[in-house]
Amino acid sequence: VGMMGSGKSTVGKMLANTLKYAFFDTDSVIEMAHDKKPVSAIFAEEGQDYFRQCESQIIRELSPYRNLVIATGGGAVLRPENWGYMHLGIVCWLNGDVQLLSRRVAKDGIEKRPLLAADAPEGADPVQVAASKLGPMLEQRARFYENADVVVTLEGYGMDAEAGAPTAAVMYRLMAALNEKLAAKKREVAERMNFTVEGAEQLRTMRTVDSPAAAAAAAAEGQEGQA
Repeated sequence: VGMMGSGKSTVGKMLANTLKYAFFDTDSVIEMAHDKKPVSAIFAEEGQDYFRQCESQIIRELSPYRNLVIATGGGAVLRPENWGYMHLGIVCWLNGDVQLLSRRVAKDGIEKRPLLAADAPEGADPVQVAASKLGPMLEQRARFYENADVVVTLEGYGMDAEAGAPTAAVMYRLMAALNEKLAAKKREVAERMNFTVEGAEQLRTMRTVDSPAAAAAAAAEGQEGQA
């Protein structure tokens, strides 16, 4: 999961190839289901609520399967029902700051992003337009993104400071975080299996005693047999 411009599709596809998993991008699946109509057109014609319903349906239908990577839309985290399905696996948040995300989406063209292109002033700086909308959007979504199992920063250093970390670096961080998460889960399972029962020695020396009702029933059966 992550905001637009975080590289979910690119990193997700690379992760799936590395793990030899199947890969699904919810935006692409929705486009295919609508005769390859672009997301921007679906938003314009059907509205955001309809799009989110389609997205939730895809997440729900894919959630029972194993060995796959799903890149969701940035707003998928806003629907509580989606979290119930996403947490059947490991949720990874690709976390970048507003300025980095704004530069990335502006480079790709904000006209491809329905939530950014709407009401954008003609001739305005695309980076500023993106930042003005991504800022409040990230503020609204951050508390939902924080439910992710793994958080991977997109921050770049040195020559990569402006563009963010290269995809290969993000992949390395993601794989390291996933390995750490899986190791922690294994330790948790092992700790649950390694338990002792207090008073186990006393239990082994205890004898059972019939209740008065059971003793009376047994006596009655004996008398019937003698009769």
